[in-house]
Amino acid sequence: MPAVRDRRRVDAVLDRFGLGGLDWATAAATGGRNDNWLGTTGTGRRVFVKTIVGSRAVVAHGLRRTEAFYRAHAGSGAQDTLRTTTLIGQDDQAAVQIFDLLDGARDGRETAKDGAFDSTLAAQAGEAVGALHNVSPASLHAVEQALPPLPDENPLAGLTMEMFYAASAAELQVWRLLQQDGLIRDALTQLDRDAAEVPPVPVHGDLRLDQFLIAGGRLYLADWEMFQLGDPASDLGGFVGEWLHHAVTRFLGERMKRGTAPAPTIALSPTWRPWRQTRPLAEAFWLAYRTARPDPSCGLASRVTRFAAWHLLLRVVTDARFRARLDGSGHTLIRLAKMIMLNPDRFATVLGLGDR
Repeated sequence: MPAVRDRRRVDAVLDRFGLGGLDWATAAATGGRNDNWLGTTGTGRRVFVKTIVGSRAVVAHGLRRTEAFYRAHAGSGAQDTLRTTTLIGQDDQAAVQIFDLLDGARDGRETAKDGAFDSTLAAQAGEAVGALHNVSPASLHAVEQALPPLPDENPLAGLTMEMFYAASAAELQVWRLLQQDGLIRDALTQLDRDAAEVPPVPVHGDLRLDQFLIAGGRLYLADWEMFQLGDPASDLGGFVGEWLHHAVTRFLGERMKRGTAPAPTIALSPTWRPWRQTRPLAEAFWLAYRTARPDPSCGLASRVTRFAAWHLLLRVVTDARFRARLDGSGHTLIRLAKMIMLNPDRFATVLGLGDR
């Protein structure tokens, strides 16, 4: 249960939109980097309430980018393909956002763990991301120019004193490994250069499986705090990288249950059993995306492959925040990401990013 002043702040915003305060006795908290609650208001409306947590710059980005997405979405004509949650309203001063609740919805990561995220849902995801990337970028230029800069949390960038003292020992270990690896550093620098040469399109900016919601067999894409102009390959690599991370960590977890040490390297190929089972989802996603956007930018598959590897590294950093030391699984993921990043053309086909 949040503090009294936080509950009052949320209730004041709900009242301003004519919804009545939240029934805190039955409300449920959800995970995430923000303060999130599901519940019923005084008027009986089921809502998802998010209070954005962070610096002024982080809050400003979250609010303005969310607003920009819903404005662009309303004029896109793609509401049936790019399904999302309904934004009831938001309060800039309180940093509170109110959405209609998708009752019974499960996020994509939970669905994947249960083995229920199938090729049909993957194709819906590809169609949705394709529709997003087809949205006109014109309305986003003014937003990008007006927002304050965010702190650089790139693991290859230098650590500020604040970041150093807030990091776990495992996180510092990952940063040291990445910063001292010249091949990884050069590959990511080249990826940045290649991405900068691509005409930017509206992208989600933080595409992960838990940003997808599944309700009634339909897929919805949510959480637009990082909506921005960027390389479309970054979103696609996030999706493919999520599934690669899912396959590898499931494989390593099964080895640990059997008392077997983590595999030091992964011989990733189309016939490697964990990826053979998962690859059809990446293929369905890629085919649906290429159908929605039949003329992608030059070198798209290569950049998607490198962004997928970059996503693996980011997942290692995120997981390290909750560990005392970097374990064998983390080392395995870093080696796999490096191998893919240094051979993107070879692994594009392995990942299911072949020709239509």
